[in-house]
Amino acid sequence: MVDYAQDDYLDCFGVPEKIGKIGTDIEDFKCSWFVVKALELANEEQKKTLFENYGKPDPTNVAKGVYLDYEETVYRNLTATIEAQPSKAVQALLKSFLAKIYKR
Repeated sequence: MVDYAQDDYLDCFGVPEKIGKIGTDIEDFKCSWFVVKALELANEEQKKTLFENYGKPDPTNVAKGVYLDYEETVYRNLTATIEAQPSKAVQALLKSFLAKIYKR
């Protein structure tokens, strides 16, 4: 799930130095982690606002706060799980993998 959310984040918010392109998933009305998460969390009024704005080429219609909160929560949970491992070598290995994907 983390990889899909990260890929969608990079595609949606155009981090060209990371992916080599400017992403426009939201503007292009693609199904992504963001729209699924928004529909999961939204009340009826918020869903109406989403449908009024999703798939339009206006940069003000694209927001990223929920993803950043999600990413940070997942990172903290993974870090705690890694630090609970009894082997320092395993901890170091897992932390090196995590560092490669966190905030990529």
